[in-house]
Amino acid sequence: MRQILNLLLFAFVPFVAEAQEYSLEQYLERVKQENVSIKKAQNETRQSEEDVKMARSEYLPDIRANLGYRRDFNASYMYVNSEKGGMEGLPGKFPVNFKNTLNGAVTLEQSVYNAPALANRKIAKLANAYANLLQEDLTNEVVKQGTLLFYQLLYAKESLVVFEEDSALAQNQYQQVCEMFANGLASEFSMKQSELYYQQTLPDIENARKTVVNLMRKLRLLANIAEEEPFDITGKIEAPEAVPVSDNDEAFPGNTLKMEQSLRRMDMAKQEVALSKSAFMPKITLELGYTLDTYDDKFRFKDRNGVGHGSINLSIPIFSGGYNKSKVRKSRIAYEKSKMEYLDLGNRLEIDYQNLLTDKKAALTQITINRKMVELAGREIQASEEKLSLGLITNLELRETRISYIQAKLQLLNATLDYQTAIVNIKNLLK
Repeated sequence: MRQILNLLLFAFVPFVAEAQEYSLEQYLERVKQENVSIKKAQNETRQSEEDVKMARSEYLPDIRANLGYRRDFNASYMYVNSEKGGMEGLPGKFPVNFKNTLNGAVTLEQSVYNAPALANRKIAKLANAYANLLQEDLTNEVVKQGTLLFYQLLYAKESLVVFEEDSALAQNQYQQVCEMFANGLASEFSMKQSELYYQQTLPDIENARKTVVNLMRKLRLLANIAEEEPFDITGKIEAPEAVPVSDNDEAFPGNTLKMEQSLRRMDMAKQEVALSKSAFMPKITLELGYTLDTYDDKFRFKDRNGVGHGSINLSIPIFSGGYNKSKVRKSRIAYEKSKMEYLDLGNRLEIDYQNLLTDKKAALTQITINRKMVELAGREIQASEEKLSLGLITNLELRETRISYIQAKLQLLNATLDYQTAIVNIKNLLK
């Protein structure tokens, strides 16, 4: 009986699913699989692959087949005229058409020399390679965004812990002053003052919780996680151990994904010049075919006429009103522009790289300083609580000590987040 009751209880009590906790690696894997922007980039890459096939087909044989049927409702005649009014014993007209006619033809056309088709094929291959680079770059950017949001959420959660610790310290101070007031060692003003200090810590906790919720929503959207799906993250934003701070003497390597994209754009612009020049080149095509005509009055189609044929066609451009020359000049200007863009991109990435190294160095310096401040402020707050019970310091002085301790912890978290942000941006820049 007890087993039956347990089964019924299990069936009617709503099931509450535990939230799926994601580590940074698991979350980024989910982003790569489900992010909408990445899926769109993959779709565009597949389209560029089809463009390559379409460009290749311009140099493959073109085979066409035609089939037709004709029905003549009236007969067509050939008339015989003579000066004597016709030949004796012979009719004056002869039928020259049949009621039913079938005709069919098969034609093969092959390009022997087609400069624009060859140039288009090379451009399509370069465009496909560029699309793959764009997809990889977009994936890296989305992953970078997801990593930074993940670290920001860890920072918000740990900041919430710090604010809760601040509130707990303020509450302890309030309780300590209440005990002192009960023993006649503190005034009512001091008690109300310490209560006010405790109340001032509560808005920070509420704001930190709202920040956590907002960042969780952003992480959901980036990874395309439904609202009804339980979701949480796991991990901790940790400050690195003592790392020697070096000078910014590292040079930008230059062979990065963004630089390679710019090179591909330059290659496509150069190939566009070749394509515009190909308008002046002749085209040679070979055509082979077979035509079959059959005709009869009663659908027997005994009379047939089949002809095979072949031809070589040469097309030579002579005059285009200056259009082709202008197209060549325009493509050359675009190629020169792509070379300048490549150089400009290298300079901008060099500046960004040095700025990120400076940010990393500054964050490491702040981590070292704030880590010591947290240790000193932690020891000071313990001593201040004892001094308050002895009446050696005031409520305000203990509050200032507590604020110094909390600010040191928050500044350490800020410096750690700045360091992790610089590391993520540097890795993304060097890919």
